[in-house]
Amino acid sequence: MIDIIKEKIRKSLKALELLAPPKSKINLEYPKHKNHGDYASSIALNLAKKIGLAPMTIAKKLAKHLSADSLFSEVNAAKPGFINFKIANKILYSTLQDIYKLGQKFGTNYEHGAGKRILIEFVSANPTGPLNVVNARAAAFGDSLANILLAQGYYVEREYYINDAGHQIELMVESIENELNRLDEIQVEELEEGYKGEYITEIAARVLESEGTTIHQLSKKDKVNKIRDFALDILINDQKDTLSLFRVCFDNWISENELRQKGSVEDVLAYLSETGKIYDKDGAVWLCSSEFGDVKDRVIMRSDGTVTYLVPDLAYHITKYKRGFDRIIDILGPDHHGHIPKLKAGIEILGYKPSIMQFILLQHVTILINDEKVKMSKREGKLITLRQLIEKVGTDAARFFFLMRKPNTPLDFDIELAKKRSSENPVYYVQYAHARIASIEKKARTEKLKISGFKPEYLKRLNHDEELGIIRTLMKYPELIAHVSSSYDVNLLTSYLIDLAGEFHKYYQKYKIINMRYKKLSLARLFLCKAIQTVIKNGLTMLGISAPTKM
Repeated sequence: MIDIIKEKIRKSLKALELLAPPKSKINLEYPKHKNHGDYASSIALNLAKKIGLAPMTIAKKLAKHLSADSLFSEVNAAKPGFINFKIANKILYSTLQDIYKLGQKFGTNYEHGAGKRILIEFVSANPTGPLNVVNARAAAFGDSLANILLAQGYYVEREYYINDAGHQIELMVESIENELNRLDEIQVEELEEGYKGEYITEIAARVLESEGTTIHQLSKKDKVNKIRDFALDILINDQKDTLSLFRVCFDNWISENELRQKGSVEDVLAYLSETGKIYDKDGAVWLCSSEFGDVKDRVIMRSDGTVTYLVPDLAYHITKYKRGFDRIIDILGPDHHGHIPKLKAGIEILGYKPSIMQFILLQHVTILINDEKVKMSKREGKLITLRQLIEKVGTDAARFFFLMRKPNTPLDFDIELAKKRSSENPVYYVQYAHARIASIEKKARTEKLKISGFKPEYLKRLNHDEELGIIRTLMKYPELIAHVSSSYDVNLLTSYLIDLAGEFHKYYQKYKIINMRYKKLSLARLFLCKAIQTVIKNGLTMLGISAPTKM
């Protein structure tokens, strides 16, 4: 609808022989107050100086010209130069018919993305322990965003980068080896760093069960490799199984260790040396990243010959570019903020366009139990795992709660609220609206009332403010999905579903849906309810959440 109105404004400007900017430059938004209409434009204010007319003069000319269009029931000019639009009832009624006709496709627009290829990398947790609630937020967000982009016609691949090389993996192996020795009553020294927790003990026990005491007869190198491979196999498979429970499946699992074995790190170092944008200083090798937007130059190789994390990350991102994606989205934690400028600088130095990379930083998650914050530390083994969270509140509640805030906003996850089966729990509130409509349909069938007996002219009986208000909300759903596909504010969809469910519940309490004394009105209201149910289900499906018919 937004695109349609913008095009009508542009054509009106041309008809009035006024400056007509391209559609993308015409502003259209939802008014703050419902009595101002369904849409508002400030185009008159934007054009006033350019064409030398007062904003209200332009607004009045446009309002008068557009008032003749059957799309609108009302078009008004408002000070200091706004144009307010109210959509005609017949258009609202046709929206309900579109929803019924399109079903699960309502809200999709496959021409929008036109098959452009997008890669979304998310979660990518170090395989040094079970997935935790911070990883869970990334999983829910990345998967839902992928669903929304797919609905807009993009070709999307979900990718998980396994950080199975480097210092963190070495620490994990040392931690397991220490615990393995302790279980075999071999004297051990406490590690200054390292991982703790029951899962470390469990992995050590499984190593002993599989290998027996022969594990201690191996050379140091073979022992480390055996423990490393064994632990990674357990942990990565556990992550995959947990994500599957969370309804998240990845198209690609990329191993950092495999990239290193293929020589990708050495290749990047060779490419960088050819650019002339590296130099030696204090025994280390530095990248001239400050010349490309970074705050300072960065070390890429330490004095001991080991590379910093930037080098394998550049090697990994080059594989993304070589696969020909039009857009590369990285969903990262808040501690990665400083990594972005140096990564973009390195990519540009290597001759690729950093502009196609987009970064989304997800802020911290705080778990609340009985209004008290739960302190967590992965290193200390004190954490609530994603699997535990699913067991406590279920996948539906977990995903919905993780998606209720903007990605750049810290999130409080109230465990007790997520467990409630009442209107206080937002996901229950939304799902109950869907289930309640299924109950209404069931009652209608017992009354021999079927949608097949509905006729479009019955919709004229939907003339209460609440009914028309709900249809206006339904009409905005496709616009919302299109907006989220570019803004990445998935939280807008959860807010929309809560608002729509709220409008329905209030309507249901105020009006009788099925009344056989008024069959035509009952069919019209049933048709409206069916449209609400369809949109709720479509929205929940985008979020990877079920739409139950019974609660």
